[in-house]
Amino acid sequence: MLYSTFYLGDTQMAVPIPCILEIGRSFKFHPVRGAPEVIDGIINLRGKVVTIVNLGLAFEEIKIEPSDESRILIFKNNSELNEVADSDTVMETAPDNIGIHVDRISDVIRVESEELQAVPSNMVHPFYKNVVRRGDSFIIILEPSKILNLHETPDHLS
Repeated sequence: MLYSTFYLGDTQMAVPIPCILEIGRSFKFHPVRGAPEVIDGIINLRGKVVTIVNLGLAFEEIKIEPSDESRILIFKNNSELNEVADSDTVMETAPDNIGIHVDRISDVIRVESEELQAVPSNMVHPFYKNVVRRGDSFIIILEPSKILNLHETPDHLS
């Protein structure tokens, strides 16, 4: 399967390409009063209201600020994903289109199923699905449905 890789600080992470609707850069965030701090705001994407999650804050790190390198990965909603999903692979995102704000994007990589390794028990996180080793580096594969369904994320995010 193909994965889009990106960085949160110095950590390389990835999500499955079929989950991604679009990758963008210059969106104007509209703040939402009363929303959790992890929400940058909402954007208008060709008539769709899309909530943007700040991945830095979701990982209890430093807030990602808009920059020339930062990007927004906008995910397909579950019904859009079901239209294109491979019958052998079960993928889920969220009922609505939601995006994540990341430090910078990197490459698209192909990962064979046998390359996917379990997340070591000493680094378990609700958003982590697998780890892939590439040379001397590791790429953390994230579970989009866990990031995007804020009601299922750890208490500090709600």
